[in-house]
Amino acid sequence: MDLGTTSSRYAKAFLTFATENKEEVQVYKEMQTAAEAFIQLPQLQTLLKNPAVSDTQKVELLENACTSSGKLSKSSGRFVRLITQNKRADMMMFFANSYINMYQKGKNFIKGKLTVASPVSQALQEKMQEVVEKLSQSKVEFEVSVDPSIGGGFILEYDTYRMDASVRGQFNKLHRELGR
Repeated sequence: MDLGTTSSRYAKAFLTFATENKEEVQVYKEMQTAAEAFIQLPQLQTLLKNPAVSDTQKVELLENACTSSGKLSKSSGRFVRLITQNKRADMMMFFANSYINMYQKGKNFIKGKLTVASPVSQALQEKMQEVVEKLSQSKVEFEVSVDPSIGGGFILEYDTYRMDASVRGQFNKLHRELGR
């Protein structure tokens, strides 16, 4: 079976189960935490694929990956045990991202990120969020981060769109064109 199909089927069932248990919001946050854990700790994926790591250890690893603090939801706990039992613990990264995408689509919102070289006013942040919401025709969960290394300007990302209007981005573009 195709990885995309498998992750979609599991995520759809997981979202339905979490919704029935009225835990879909908490599970959404837990899946965001898990997805971030896989990015920050690439060795987590290696451990989940390792046959020397017991199922009990895999469940513990995944439960810890889903929570930064606090208690794991019953829905996520049950899901982690199910995928481990079905020998699919190594696919958790895909299940988490599929869940996130399905949840966002169902609630008609997307994530947006604005990266700037120095802090910007709340009014500017709200204006950028308004523009993205109008363009995407969705509510936007907007995040603003400061990265002085971009030199100035901004980088705007939402859905599958990325606009790099940073000094660093323009410099890199010019450098590539001069290299031709």
